Amino acid sequence: MTTPPPGYRLRIAQPDDAGAMREVWRSVLCEGRWFASRPDEQNASAAEVRAGLVSRLRQPNSLVLTAWSGARLAGFVSIRGEPLQRMAHVGRLEILLAAQDRGRGLGTALLAEALARAARGGVLQKLTLAVFADNAAAIALYRRAGFVEEGRRVGEYRMEDGSLRDDLLMARWVG
Repeated sequence: MTTPPPGYRLRIAQPDDAGAMREVWRSVLCEGRWFASRPDEQNASAAEVRAGLVSRLRQPNSLVLTAWSGARLAGFVSIRGEPLQRMAHVGRLEILLAAQDRGRGLGTALLAEALARAARGGVLQKLTLAVFADNAAAIALYRRAGFVEEGRRVGEYRMEDGSLRDDLLMARWVG
């Protein structure tokens, strides 16, 4: 297992983590900077998040790891395997960290552990992700982990102020 930064521990998500995951997810969405979704567009209940988590944990091509600081969820990484047979070797990666836990190496630890588990799992061969093209910190993290740019969707998102943001598509082969 990857060694997390001091004061944190990593573990596979459990169904009872769904409520805490929902809260971290909503707090990140409320920042309005990192994801295309706005908080009012994502209204999944804790029960719905739990059902999705339980489903994902049963999939051989999916993974959810959590990071904890004591009893507080600091963040998580999710790999959602594609359901189509011809794409079952591909997983979509997403990392969410609470604002106070960024910049401490936690994202690096979560990503390293997710990559190691994906390689050991033997099902996933490729991980993909989408990130705003101006999210320099996230892009640097992904590049350090071996992700490369596969494409860019120019002007994909219109922000509240009318500005357009590009979506950077990145991927990494597993193993």
